[in-house]
Amino acid sequence: MIRLIVSDIDGTLVGDGQGAGALNPEYYAVIRQLIEKGIKFMACSGRQRVSIAKLFRPIEDKIFYACDGGSLVYDSENLLFAKILERETAMEIIRDAKKILPCDVMVCGTKRAYCESKDSELYRWMVNSYGYDMDAVGNLTENIRDDIVKVSVYHQSRAEELTNPWFRPKWENKVKLSLAGVQWLDCVPPDAGKKSAVEFMQQHFGITKEETIVFGDNQNDIEMFSLADRSYAVENAREEVKKTASHICGGYRADGVLHVLKSLLSV
Repeated sequence: MIRLIVSDIDGTLVGDGQGAGALNPEYYAVIRQLIEKGIKFMACSGRQRVSIAKLFRPIEDKIFYACDGGSLVYDSENLLFAKILERETAMEIIRDAKKILPCDVMVCGTKRAYCESKDSELYRWMVNSYGYDMDAVGNLTENIRDDIVKVSVYHQSRAEELTNPWFRPKWENKVKLSLAGVQWLDCVPPDAGKKSAVEFMQQHFGITKEETIVFGDNQNDIEMFSLADRSYAVENAREEVKKTASHICGGYRADGVLHVLKSLLSV
């Protein structure tokens, strides 16, 4: 019997950067019915909590949130789990990330997200499309008074390529690095990540691997798959994700995850 469903969002449920109103409304009814059967649903994403809540607005008080790449876990009201980057480590990552031209940098804290300028593609995209709560603070290493949970390197299409020559080799054994789509390289604490968020949920509620099902599309979702007997890569997923998953379902445009969720209602 399934007791925990965990799903990535971007590229799995909706297209990258789609905000409120993008999710097929049928998801709300199906997830509500699954919750009534005693199954917990957790959205597990690099997104900020407020952005996820806007996407799931009709059922926002009924689901769990693994946010900022798994660094934070919330129920409908409370922060249950948090992993914070050591301050000087975060500052050094930011300084290094700013050297990777023409990339931009987003810093995610426990209160909100931060970037340098409102006059940037990153700010406009995160606020207008993702629905983020974001402050443009100028100097990121001097003007953030928040605990930092994630530093993200952004480029509209070449994040993997541009961070490959020296940045990733320098940091891959010091923090956890995860590619999230073609736009993002996320840097989170070494004991954070989507796997850690799922492990927390399983331990907190006494849920086993056999009782867990997960869905994803990208490199940062692979680590969750080992924690579930049934792991699904959507059809539009990266090839290495498909090879790691135990099952393949339809892509987000075909509501592949929705079809799997509906099949659980009859079990």
